[in-house]
Amino acid sequence: MGRPAIPAEAFEHGDPRRYRRGCRCKQCTTGVTAEVRRGRYLRATGRGQTTTTERAARHVERLRAAGMPDREIMADAVISQHALYRIIRREGVIRRSTETRVLAVKPRDTDLPGSGTHIPGLGTTRRLRALAADGWTAAELGRRCGKHKQFIVYLQNQPNTLTVRRWVADYVARLYRELDGLKPEEHGVPAHIARRTRERAAAKGWMGTAWWDDDDFDDPDFKPATGRATSRRHDIAENANWIMRTSGLNKAATAARLGVDKSYLDHAFRDHPEYAIEVAA
Repeated sequence: MGRPAIPAEAFEHGDPRRYRRGCRCKQCTTGVTAEVRRGRYLRATGRGQTTTTERAARHVERLRAAGMPDREIMADAVISQHALYRIIRREGVIRRSTETRVLAVKPRDTDLPGSGTHIPGLGTTRRLRALAADGWTAAELGRRCGKHKQFIVYLQNQPNTLTVRRWVADYVARLYRELDGLKPEEHGVPAHIARRTRERAAAKGWMGTAWWDDDDFDDPDFKPATGRATSRRHDIAENANWIMRTSGLNKAATAARLGVDKSYLDHAFRDHPEYAIEVAA
């Protein structure tokens, strides 16, 4: 399946790219005519309409360093994901008009705290590894947070000393909270691919989300108790079952007694339905 094309409506009238996508209004016809004439002039004076990706790539690096997500760079420069990653990899040549649009992009203010600063990447790496251990592929994780799968693979396989931009850590933490406790097979990942992803993660010693609390990921001294016969989530479900049966407490009160969020208890019961119990409030 080919990459999706940018529709004509993404460009203003008078832009040659809108003409090439089917608009034949007077403004677009005039715009493409001017582009053709300019191309002739550039060729006549020993120049061309294409250039190397170097200047654009350096500018994209500066935008990323300032905390600007790739999807916003693509939107402001009106380029596809394919074009952006060709620029980043410095592959081939691009049109001078594309370079001009990329160079015109200015960093946006972002609502993510400290987006331009570096922070320890341990929690980011651990969260992505835990999701892989649950069966979430790098391609699916990348799609859900607007990144290429190779970027996810890069983060998963980095040493614990890696640092990441704050906005990267925030996106990954948000993604983890959305997927924690969900089964990939029920959310778009084919069962055989999810199984293969889990097997590869297990071979690397990565532990799934059931072995972690959210605060544990960023603690360099925390290590999942892999030698235990059961996961922490299993133990929470079992203990919660006993507390709710013997005391009559509801889920929220039981979760508070066990020192976990109610959502964590919900996930524990979902993973271990043999302990699931409902008590009237």
